[in-house]
Amino acid sequence: MSLMQLTVVLSAVFSVPSTEPSATIIDGKAIAQQVRQEIAAEVSKMKESVGKVPGLAVILVGTRKDSETYVRSKKKACEEVGIDSYGVNLPEDTTQDEVLNFVKKFNDDPAVHGILVQLPLPKVCSLLGVLDLHACREAS
Repeated sequence: MSLMQLTVVLSAVFSVPSTEPSATIIDGKAIAQQVRQEIAAEVSKMKESVGKVPGLAVILVGTRKDSETYVRSKKKACEEVGIDSYGVNLPEDTTQDEVLNFVKKFNDDPAVHGILVQLPLPKVCSLLGVLDLHACREAS
């Protein structure tokens, strides 16, 4: 008998049968829908109580299809739950300074509560430079 066969036999002999399932199958679409409904309700309460809703700004540099798809899905998700969505699509040859100017513009906009700079950025932009600016806002 090989070591593998012995392992199988021993595990069968000494295992305790379980009546509980080892995994639970979930319905991801149903859970996502429930989460969206809960967020929409919270956004609605916020609008009623303080007269404002959250705002998300998105900066997309270049024309990568996967990035465009992701950004579209974020805008659609915002729309579904009542979050305001702002965005700018910049050409591939946009400089880091130009990207940073848009980050600063959105930072200064009181309607914007979060900024998504879609990655990857083109080679002309330094990721660290963009993240450093964002970190400055987080610290203040």
